Amino acid sequence: MTDWSVIRQEYEQGASLRSLAAKYDVGKSTIAERKLKEQWTERRTDTGHRTSDIMPLPRPSSIPVSNDALSIARIGLHQLAQHLQTDDLLPIASHKSLADALSQYVKVLLTAPQEAETREGLLIPLEGISDYTRREIRRLLLEDSEQQREAS
Repeated sequence: MTDWSVIRQEYEQGASLRSLAAKYDVGKSTIAERKLKEQWTERRTDTGHRTSDIMPLPRPSSIPVSNDALSIARIGLHQLAQHLQTDDLLPIASHKSLADALSQYVKVLLTAPQEAETREGLLIPLEGISDYTRREIRRLLLEDSEQQREAS
């Protein structure tokens, strides 16, 4: 026996007719007729979309958030990939949002300056430093290296 109060409650909380029909093994048109007859109201967002049309994004649990654009774009692409691995059909609004996000992330990855691979140790950008400061840094590095050799 079909529990129409449960179906109505889920519909009014944003479930689609299609998902309810599949879940309760009832025809979509049967639910639609009941909806019209009993004047069920569906929850809508401020933009007028049904709440079921808006794909909820899971909150990242333990992903460290970085300040640089490349890391953020990589994290965003990873999260998009996780979204797309489900078997759920996405509403067209979600397709558009995902396509826009994908486009922006790829643009960042292609246009952002790539960090040069650095060897382990201290990297000092010498351009923009005066000759005197540059000589002092070299002198201190040599002095430190000699002290390390003497200690070992």
